[in-house]
Amino acid sequence: MYRFIPILILLAACTETPPPEQTSTASEDAPVDLAFCKGEAFAASVGQPVSTIQANLPERSRVLGPNDIATQDYRIDRLNVFVNDAGVIQRLTCG
Repeated sequence: MYRFIPILILLAACTETPPPEQTSTASEDAPVDLAFCKGEAFAASVGQPVSTIQANLPERSRVLGPNDIATQDYRIDRLNVFVNDAGVIQRLTCG
């Protein structure tokens, strides 16, 4: 009887588990307040080329493409400008 326990444990480990439910994160639901990083002046530039505002961006801002590497440190005073492959602004965030 006891010799079947390891077999049952192995069989239980092979069963499929359902995928976790997709839940929205707070960052998707919450509106972006760009006042912390001096980005409210650039909020209307989403959908435009980044070259139109790049010279006027605040000092601690960074432009990030889809394949760019970025540090994960959170700085509330830094403006993040996310662009697509064509250089068109997709979204703005602080941090």
